[in-house]
Amino acid sequence: MALSSAVIKTGATWAPTGGSDLTFGPDGRSVKDGISLVVPADTNLITRRSLECRAIMPGLAVSSAAFAKLGRNFMSYRVPYVAADGKLYLQHVQIQTSFHADYSGKNTILGDAIALLADSDFADFWQKSILT
Repeated sequence: MALSSAVIKTGATWAPTGGSDLTFGPDGRSVKDGISLVVPADTNLITRRSLECRAIMPGLAVSSAAFAKLGRNFMSYRVPYVAADGKLYLQHVQIQTSFHADYSGKNTILGDAIALLADSDFADFWQKSILT
């Protein structure tokens, strides 16, 4: 289906089915406001998958005339790839959220974001970069 007429299930619940477990563990790097993880089962250090997560807590406005600081969460999943020509490519999937401390619809919006990634209406966009 074309992106211009795509449909998602807002407020839906999502649960993984099938597949196999992929375990992450700390790699010892220090990350400000976060943690750095790798897939220990990946024994080749050049192609080892990694995940970096950071969380910045929200701040409420000190007065009604001030702006609140949004809470921000960042996640970067890196999957190195060695192409047939021998070149190394560092592929990234990055996810970022920003929410006000008082916002109560966070779970619904996160579910909608999952739908934007997983719904079949968006498959051609993510897999083939097709906009139509």
